[in-house]
Amino acid sequence: MKNLIFYIFTFCIILSTGCNRDEIIPSKPGEALYPVEDLQYAIDDSNVILTWQLPSSFSDEIIQPVSVLVRISIDGQNAGTHVLQSAPESYSYSPYDPLKEYRFTVKVMGDVDTVDPHVSDLRYSLGKTVAF
Repeated sequence: MKNLIFYIFTFCIILSTGCNRDEIIPSKPGEALYPVEDLQYAIDDSNVILTWQLPSSFSDEIIQPVSVLVRISIDGQNAGTHVLQSAPESYSYSPYDPLKEYRFTVKVMGDVDTVDPHVSDLRYSLGKTVAF
């Protein structure tokens, strides 16, 4: 009986001291970037051509030129992520298969100069998506 009480007491101590109450971080520090505008696609034979317009302005902390991240999904499966450098406004994907379902998500990415190792040096925009 003493052993049972000892084990229950030990278990309660471990449970009560094993959990930390850290402050919840409501969002990532830094100003988010504006998303791309006018995202469109065109299909040309076996190619999908995406076009968009980058935001007209960025905050002063963003290092120019920005990059663009394109995430591809085919039939609900992740088919890759591509990071395009030097502020591009188009992307071409091939081979296109009309029997499959495609989804492209485009996000603006910008670097910032930070020396704090606990603060990310990358900022993203919300993604814009086209599906067909």
